[in-house]
Amino acid sequence: MTEQQQGGCGCALLSQFWGVGLWVYIFVDCIAVELERSLQPFQRMDLTGLQWAGYVAIAVSLWLVEGVRAFQMSFSPMLIRRARELREDSPVWEKILAPFFVAGLVSATPRRMIKSWLLIVILIPGLALSVPHLPYPWREAVDAGVVLGLGWGTAAVVYFWLRGWFGPGWPAISADMPASRTKPIRESREPLAEAAA
Repeated sequence: MTEQQQGGCGCALLSQFWGVGLWVYIFVDCIAVELERSLQPFQRMDLTGLQWAGYVAIAVSLWLVEGVRAFQMSFSPMLIRRARELREDSPVWEKILAPFFVAGLVSATPRRMIKSWLLIVILIPGLALSVPHLPYPWREAVDAGVVLGLGWGTAAVVYFWLRGWFGPGWPAISADMPASRTKPIRESREPLAEAAA
């Protein structure tokens, strides 16, 4: 491998870590912020039986919808699959904007970009504007669901990432790359095997 190829391999690897790592950091930070509030009912122990049932139902529902359905089955594998597309021959701007790239916010099919941007522009502000106005214990129940969902989703991101690097392979889903960027990559267990070739 030439010195230029080694530098490209390192830059691609750094971009992958930058892209995925920032999302993991954001999710862990959100979990840390919401965790204390989500546990308030356990500290205060002042809920009725019906309120406890509602708290659990809301938290588990959000875990299933956000954590399992949205993260584990969709966002996490897509994030990791797109991270694999950051290679030594990727444009510099894609490497710099790696967190946006891996999330499908740039350099993606129109359908993927619409889905990703709608998630960012509508869902997140919608929750941020509505949830703080919920009374106790319902806000705490939603926060508990967010903690469970983000925790599950973060674990799924790390699982798919480690599985790609050390396990049987990368997620077998479309990277939703635009037609101009569909250069096939050689299938391999190694993330940057094509750089070593």
